[in-house]
Amino acid sequence: MHKFNYRIVLSSIGILLMIEAFFMLLSAFVGVHYKESAVQGIYFSSIITVVSGGVLMFLGRKKRTVSSRITKREVYLTVTSAWVMMTLFGTLPFLLSDAIPSFSDAFFETMCGFTTTGSSTLINIEAFPKSLHFWRSFTQWIGGIGIIIFVMSFMPVFGGSSGQFFDAESTGITEDLMRPRINVITTHMALTYIGLTIVGFLFLWAGPMNSFDAACHTFSAISTGGFSTKQASIAYFNSPYTEYVITALMFFGGTNFMLLFTFFSRHNLQTFRNEEFRWYIIIILIFTLGISAMLLTSGKLNNVEYTIRTALFQVVSAVTSTGYATVDYLSWGEIYWLLFLAMILFCGCEGSTSGGMKLSRLVVLAKNTLLVFKKQVHPDALYRVKINGKVISENTSSKIYAFVFLYLILAAFSAVILSFTGMTFNESIGVSVSSISSYGFGLGSYGPSGTFESASVFAKYYLCFLMLVGRLEVFTVLSLFVPSFWKR
Repeated sequence: MHKFNYRIVLSSIGILLMIEAFFMLLSAFVGVHYKESAVQGIYFSSIITVVSGGVLMFLGRKKRTVSSRITKREVYLTVTSAWVMMTLFGTLPFLLSDAIPSFSDAFFETMCGFTTTGSSTLINIEAFPKSLHFWRSFTQWIGGIGIIIFVMSFMPVFGGSSGQFFDAESTGITEDLMRPRINVITTHMALTYIGLTIVGFLFLWAGPMNSFDAACHTFSAISTGGFSTKQASIAYFNSPYTEYVITALMFFGGTNFMLLFTFFSRHNLQTFRNEEFRWYIIIILIFTLGISAMLLTSGKLNNVEYTIRTALFQVVSAVTSTGYATVDYLSWGEIYWLLFLAMILFCGCEGSTSGGMKLSRLVVLAKNTLLVFKKQVHPDALYRVKINGKVISENTSSKIYAFVFLYLILAAFSAVILSFTGMTFNESIGVSVSSISSYGFGLGSYGPSGTFESASVFAKYYLCFLMLVGRLEVFTVLSLFVPSFWKR
């Protein structure tokens, strides 16, 4: 095994930090517009970040002359370290403006942003400076598509290694099919993401939201993040129009962006014959109609349109791992808790901004289970799992089984760990599944009506780790804990 190329790791992180510093300035401009004192803290944060990024780029300046080779080890370390470092520097606007004086709370808030988890420690959101509201929401927009993928879309900074970086940060099971055109793929994804953001902003602005609220909610809705500028979240606006627009944005955010790009560019409805997308729609419809029927027959809600709209909003929010809410669904009863926990486990499509295990993996697992029954009856028959007419290789299948196993084991293990921090049994399970799936809401006091302000310091840092593992699809982060990873 070749010598570890630390120079390319440092250089890559340096580039990303300098880009983050530029993003901070956008929030500063918002502060200038609203004449907020917090803008000084953001300026200092941007300066510190750009200088730190420049130092790292200087330290890694000879990466091409000593050892230009880059392997999965450098890629995994770069991607994981980049997310941690961007989160670390992303806390500065909160700390230097004294808006969130606690480092652990600021780090937690920023990690929730970049991983699009949507959990929060804030208990008086309306009193928060608008410039920092913008930064909170913008971190979710940055992390939604993946900062490295976004950078690759417009800057060829990773050269021939782009495919490996894409695999380490992207979601789903078909990355290998796209690697030959990786620059085209990332550009199309970014353009679709930006286009949906612009359209979503215009639609929200046309409703009861002002331009600032429309921008912040568009960032967090299309990224399936869930941050809001209001303590009551979307319910604050009391607008069916706003709820339907947000629902549409969350739905698109949970859809494969390459699928959307193909549809918008070619206007071909055949695009949506994609199996995963069909199951995505079917699951949303089944849960929406089922929950609506349960609420109406039980008398918990009476108005049909309101019931369906409310159920649809909560279901899409859960399936896409967004974490928005218009009602506290925990008050509906325990059966609804289980339904929502099930929804946030698998979540949206691959190539989207949603968290969870992804429906493509669920489809493969379901089809493989059916084949097991068929082989019991016809042991000599040759069966293969297919998605969209293409055979899923044994290598891909084994990765899916390992991924699901690790995902569920980590969620269960984390629930046990969190139970020792003072959380109840229900709370530890809900928070564990919610965090690794990038959803945001848990159970009990960590549900839609609560915050994570009361969680212990250890719990907050552990949840940050869990969010990062879930956002980077488990293997990228956990590989760093394998001893052989560091051996030469």
